[in-house]
Amino acid sequence: MDHHALPAELELARDAAVHHAESQLTMIADVHTSPTSAPRAPTARKDGEPLPAWSQMSRADRLAYVKTEVLLGVVISFAQVPESVSFAFLAHVRPAVALHSAWIVGLVCALFGGRPGMIHGASGAFAAVIATFLSKPNALGESGDGVELLFPSVMLAGVLMGLVWLGGGARFVTMIGEPVMVGFCNGLAIVIFLAQLHPFRAHDEAGRATWKGGVELGLMLAIMTVSMLTMEFVPKIPRAWAKMLPSSLLAIVIASALELLIRAHGLRTDTIGDVARLSDESRFPIPFFLDARYDLAVLRRPGAALQIVKQACILCLVGVVESLMTTEVVTELVKTPANQHAVISAMGAANCIAGFLGGMGGNAMIALSQINGLSGGKGRLAPATTALCVMGCVMGAYPLLNHVPISALTGVMLVVVVHTFRWSSLGYFVAALVPTAEQRARCRLGRLRLPVACDRWDALVAALVTAVTVACNLMYAVVLGVVLTAVRFAWDASHRLHVSREPSADGRSVTYTARDGHLFFGNALRFGRWFDFDADPQRVELRIEHDASDLSAQTALKKLRGEYEARGKTLHVVVRRALKPATSPSCASPSSSRGGSGSSFGTARSASAAPVVSAPPAPADATVEPEPGTPARDSAV
Repeated sequence: MDHHALPAELELARDAAVHHAESQLTMIADVHTSPTSAPRAPTARKDGEPLPAWSQMSRADRLAYVKTEVLLGVVISFAQVPESVSFAFLAHVRPAVALHSAWIVGLVCALFGGRPGMIHGASGAFAAVIATFLSKPNALGESGDGVELLFPSVMLAGVLMGLVWLGGGARFVTMIGEPVMVGFCNGLAIVIFLAQLHPFRAHDEAGRATWKGGVELGLMLAIMTVSMLTMEFVPKIPRAWAKMLPSSLLAIVIASALELLIRAHGLRTDTIGDVARLSDESRFPIPFFLDARYDLAVLRRPGAALQIVKQACILCLVGVVESLMTTEVVTELVKTPANQHAVISAMGAANCIAGFLGGMGGNAMIALSQINGLSGGKGRLAPATTALCVMGCVMGAYPLLNHVPISALTGVMLVVVVHTFRWSSLGYFVAALVPTAEQRARCRLGRLRLPVACDRWDALVAALVTAVTVACNLMYAVVLGVVLTAVRFAWDASHRLHVSREPSADGRSVTYTARDGHLFFGNALRFGRWFDFDADPQRVELRIEHDASDLSAQTALKKLRGEYEARGKTLHVVVRRALKPATSPSCASPSSSRGGSGSSFGTARSASAAPVVSAPPAPADATVEPEPGTPARDSAV
C-alpha cells in the first residue's frame, strides 16, 4: 500500500463517521424538540446498572421512581400485616409484639441497610426459633411462659450481629452449601406447618387439649381452604383485576366477609379480636420493662442469664444466615450491588431497638423481598413505605385487624409452607435410595423422572438438617450441616494426593512428586507411607505442588526430614507453586464484579471480599520452583 495514501483514506473515513453521527444527532433533536412529540419517557436502566442518584434523575424519572416504589410499599404492607400476625401465633407471642417488630426492623433496615429493595420484619425463621424458647400459651393469642427473657435475647442478638459485622463474618455465608439450604428450607416449612395445627385444638374443662369438632371445625376448614385457593390461584388469572391487590390481602378480605356472613346466621369461628384483641393499650410500643403485663422477676431466675445468651446466639445465627441468603436472592433479581456488611450492621441495630421496645426482632423476609424485586423495586423507598404503612395499621387501623379469622391466617401460612418446602428434594431423596444410575434413569414418580446424578452424602446432610430443625432448632441444624459438608470435602480432598517415586539414572538420588492435591491435616498422618526410608539413596528430593497449608502438613514434612536424617540422608523440598501473600488491600473476590465502578456499594463490596491468604512459614531448607516465565527465587515453604 502507498504510505502517502493512508492519511487520505483515514480522512475520508473520519468524514463519513462525523457525517453519520451528525445525522443521528439531528434526528434525535428533531424528535425531542418537535411540538407534537410525546413527553419523554423515563430512561430505562439496564440490568446491572446501579440506581442513579436523585440529583442525576430527570423529573420524569423521579416521578416514575417515586410512584413505583410507593405503590409497591403500600401493596407489600398489606401482605406483611397478616403474615406478621401469623408469625406471632407461631412464636407464641401476642400479635402486637410481631407487628411492632415488623415496622421497627423494616424501617431501620430500609434506611440504613446495605441491600436496597429488601423487605425486613418479623420473619418465619425468627418465629420458628422463638417458638422453641417459649412454652405454648394457655390461650391462643397470649404470650407463652418466659416471654420476658425474649426481649433481652433479641437485644443481645442485635449486639452479636454488630460483632459479626465488625469481624467481617458476612463472608462465611459461602460455607453454607446447597444441601444445608435445602434442609433449612424443608425444616422451616415443617415447623411452620406444625404450628398451624394449634388453632384447631381446644381445651376441655379439665384443661386437656382436644381437637375441635362439629360445625366449628367444618367452618374453619372451609375458610382456610378458601384463603389458600385465593392466595394461590387468583394471581395466576390472566386479568388485570386479579393483580390489583396482593393475593394474601385478598384472601384475608374474602375470609373476613365469610366470617361476617357466618355470624349473621348465628355461627362463628375465632378471630384475632376473640383471642388477642388489639386495643389502645398495644397501639404504641413501649420499653418492655415498663409494660405491666410482664413479670420482670423472671429475669432474676437461676439460669436466666445463660438462657438469654443461648437464645441470643441462636437468633443471631438464624438472622444473619437468612438475611445474607435473601440478600443474594434479591441481588440476582434486581442486578444491582449490595453491601453485605451493612445488611448485618443495620439488622443488629434494628433488633436492639425492637427488643428494647418489646418486640420479637426480625430479619430479611425472602418472600416479600422477591415480590418487591420481581415488581421492579430497587431502592429504599419501597421498604421504607412498607414499614410506615405497617406502623399506620398498628397505630390507627387496628380495629379492622380484630375481625380477621384465625383460620384465614392459617390458610395464608399453609401457602407459605407450600412455597418454602423444596419439593424437588423429595425426588433427590428417593434417588439416593436407588442403587445405580441405570435404575434411577428407569424410575419415575408419576410423570417426573428421578435425577440420575445423585450424591448420597448430600441427601443425608439435607435430611439430617431437616430433622434437626424440626427436633431442635435452626442453629443446631445449620451448624451440623456445615460441619458435615466440611468433613465430606476434607475427606475427599485427603484422598486426591498421590506421590510417585522416580529414581535417577545413576541411582544416587530419588525424586518423589506429590500431585493432584494438597498436603494438609486430612492426609498428613499417612503421608510418610509413600516413602521408603531404608531403600532410598543419600539424596532425596520431594516436589510438592503447593505450600504446606497448615501445621499438620508442616509437621509431616519435619517428620520426613527427621526419618531421613536419622539414617544419614538428606531431604530437599521443592515447592512448585507457593501461595502468594496479598499485595494490595483492594484484592476482591469474583463476586465483587457485580457492583460496577459507578456504584457506591460496589466499592464497599470489593473491600469486604475475603482477603488472599498468605503463605505459612515452612522448613528453611525448602525452595520454591518458579512458574514458567517467571524469574527464579528462593523462598521459605
